[in-house]
Amino acid sequence: METEIKKIVCSVCGKESEHTVITKIEDNGIQEMDLRPTGEHRQTMDYWVMECPECGYCNGTLETPLDADREYLESDEYKTLDGVITDNVLVSKFVRKALVCMKNKDYAEAVKSYVYSAWVSDDERDVTSSLDCRNKAIRIMEKKSLLNSEDMMLLRADLLRRSGQFEKVIKEYGMKQFINPFIMIASQYEVRLSRERDLSAHSMSDIPSIKFET
Repeated sequence: METEIKKIVCSVCGKESEHTVITKIEDNGIQEMDLRPTGEHRQTMDYWVMECPECGYCNGTLETPLDADREYLESDEYKTLDGVITDNVLVSKFVRKALVCMKNKDYAEAVKSYVYSAWVSDDERDVTSSLDCRNKAIRIMEKKSLLNSEDMMLLRADLLRRSGQFEKVIKEYGMKQFINPFIMIASQYEVRLSRERDLSAHSMSDIPSIKFET
């Protein structure tokens, strides 16, 4: 991995600050069922979100405008992470980025940010925070009509299973057909894991009928 320090001007308050950005990365790992990367890429999450030291604005880059008044950054929703309870700084940043993405109507990115929050919470063994973030991601998917892609449907199956909603996975995905044969196989694996009441993380290489080159 290669990084460099860049000076970024916050689009909200105009404050310039220094941030580490990734300029080059190699990732040869097999991702997990919730799309989390492995290997070197997995270790770069600190650089996936920026926070302005002046106003607290969080986003993938501070150059992205906020589609709301600056006062939103002082709101209870933003300051309290909309109810997510965590002491982890990175989780807090990703949740705030998710809230900003909701204001910007970038709902797919909001889902990703909550998923990233859940990953960090998993690493911290914070079950409550990881569950809350996964449920928030699911609600956005369902309310904002993001389930029109097979990739998003598969991600939802994993989020449901990891949050303990086994019966919902079994009922909704047990007979569901997908055009993409890989997603079809992966979704049936999610159903199998749900029948086994398996809450743990699994990688794509765990799927019995799929072989990966190593």
